[in-house]
Amino acid sequence: MRNTATAEKIDGPLERIGKIISGTSHMMGSGFTAHHFSEEMFEGRMDPLLMVDHFVMTAPTFEPHLHAGISAVTVMFEDSRGAFLNRDTLGRNVALKAGDLYWLAAASGAAHEEKPEEGARTHALQIFVNLPARLKMEPARALHVPAQEVPVLQGQGHRVRVVLGRSGTAVGAEGTPQEMTMLDGFLERDGCFAHHLREGRQAWIYAVSGGLTVCVQGEAHALEAGSATTVGAGPEAEVMLAATEPAHFVLMAAQPIREPFVKHGPLVMSTAADVRRTLAGYAEGRLGRVPT
Repeated sequence: MRNTATAEKIDGPLERIGKIISGTSHMMGSGFTAHHFSEEMFEGRMDPLLMVDHFVMTAPTFEPHLHAGISAVTVMFEDSRGAFLNRDTLGRNVALKAGDLYWLAAASGAAHEEKPEEGARTHALQIFVNLPARLKMEPARALHVPAQEVPVLQGQGHRVRVVLGRSGTAVGAEGTPQEMTMLDGFLERDGCFAHHLREGRQAWIYAVSGGLTVCVQGEAHALEAGSATTVGAGPEAEVMLAATEPAHFVLMAAQPIREPFVKHGPLVMSTAADVRRTLAGYAEGRLGRVPT
């Protein structure tokens, strides 16, 4: 187990835009490759995000596994082919399609299995979102957002899916444990898009493909494909994204939690005792079973 006190690293960012971080590549077997980011890379400025994997999966890779103290989120990109089969201890058995989102708020504990159906190619993000201590022991619950329910902002040089929260005139899905904005956007060559970042919100921005420039309050940083940066919490601000070539980006924004936690793989609890108690409960079958 690892004790982490991310909150102690931030007294307030001196600059709104953080460092540019390139993800690390890893693969498992012949059916899973990923570009990986973790909270340690961003020194607290990714909060409440703990991990983001930009992955492609073409074959079953992971056995059913437990999560607790976090939300495990799957965001399907629109170029995914075939269904991504999601089963969990809430009794859900969902075939996720291109453009869908599935948010499993594991909280006190939930297990799931996700795998592509035969012949499918899943292109997606897997995101671990931390939960504040007051929500870590709540019952698990889930939110499924089908692609056809996601509003789209379309204008000169941009097309942006507002998967969660609000941007401009669009209101995406709500009902996550904490308020979260999630944008899945595309810029044409010389296109741009502006998102209003509310006061006290922190943003994480990832260049899925292509390159773009992030501008906030006179600061400007270039992002290449496979790299990410942050915008620190502070006064409200306009986040401008501009591209000199076609680009695909993801922006997520939320209030940082800034609480210490104990990390044990995909379990992130307030104390080591909570981790041990959750593991024991799962072993004893008290958290349910993944449906067959």
